Amino acid sequence: MRVNRIDFHFSKLRYLPDFENFTDEEFELIKEHTILRSYKKGQVLFDEGDERQRLYILTEGLVRLERYDESATYYYYDYVNAHSLFPMSGIFEAEIYSYTAQAMTDIETFSFPVSCYEKIAKNNPKQLLYMIHKISKVVEMHELRIQIGLTSSAFDRVKQNLFVLKEELGIPTEDGHVEIPYPITLKELAVNSGTTRETAGQVIKQLKDSGLLDYQKKRFTFCKEAITPALRD
Repeated sequence: MRVNRIDFHFSKLRYLPDFENFTDEEFELIKEHTILRSYKKGQVLFDEGDERQRLYILTEGLVRLERYDESATYYYYDYVNAHSLFPMSGIFEAEIYSYTAQAMTDIETFSFPVSCYEKIAKNNPKQLLYMIHKISKVVEMHELRIQIGLTSSAFDRVKQNLFVLKEELGIPTEDGHVEIPYPITLKELAVNSGTTRETAGQVIKQLKDSGLLDYQKKRFTFCKEAITPALRD
């Protein structure tokens, strides 16, 4: 029996946290409205201000969420990696996307109508509870970002943002390190930290010289000696 490609890939999502609380019937209903699409690095999934029509979940790759200020310069960055449903902000109420989503690598993503997901989730208490917990964690991370932004030292802001990246995107390696398997530029790190590329580069050099991290080809590896306080202090 030949298995449809979307059936094969979508079946892998069944027991991910964003779907495990749905019944089989509810999951199948979502699947009926799901499309699978690939994007090349640099392509935009949706723009800030677009009508909020679909939710997405990556099977591989990295997406950057970004918002612009009135001068058209970036002032907000966030990242979404594989197997995470997005965007969660505005769930059940927003009519437009509040930021732009851009592929930072070649990606493959499922998407389905917001209306379909929300209609099913509203009638599933376990899923609603899960969503509350997930959004609470998002709020906690945003609160941490605000605290980082209020830190007076640019060096400390860079270190603290490295900690956030490590927590959000880091993957443990067999030798005890933690690596981010996606390209993060110094410019992105600097913008997130409210400082210059030069300052971000100086912090990276300092941490490299101290043996706390490595940065090669835009990829960070946090050495096992780089315990949390070392990056946040």
